[in-house]
Amino acid sequence: MEIIGASFEEVTLHGDVVYFEFCLHEMDDPAKALIHAKSLAPDIVVYDHSPGSQWIYHGAEEDKVSRSFAAMEHFGIRRRQTLYAEQCFANYVELLAKVSPQGSLAIERARRFARAVDIVIPMSYELNLL
Repeated sequence: MEIIGASFEEVTLHGDVVYFEFCLHEMDDPAKALIHAKSLAPDIVVYDHSPGSQWIYHGAEEDKVSRSFAAMEHFGIRRRQTLYAEQCFANYVELLAKVSPQGSLAIERARRFARAVDIVIPMSYELNLL
């Protein structure tokens, strides 16, 4: 495994697999990223959020995740495994610190936990082989 400090579009190193870990949904054009990945390796592995995940709702990233998932489905998912975890926060202040960078919608959605402690938000995510 080799980590390359560059924009993904600039990578030209070929290998056996290209691995995306919780980042495909953050890319401007997931479909373009997958096409580039296929030019670098025969297999692509994507480990990322599932559409419909409660955590994605609270992070206000539904559109990003839907867009990246649609790109994967169009590209062709050969194997898929859905996994489950929990995002845990001692209180509202911790949750707010985590979601604030996502913007005003995430902050608004977090308000329902304003008086809560021991906050647990379910998170589904997937391991996909393309």
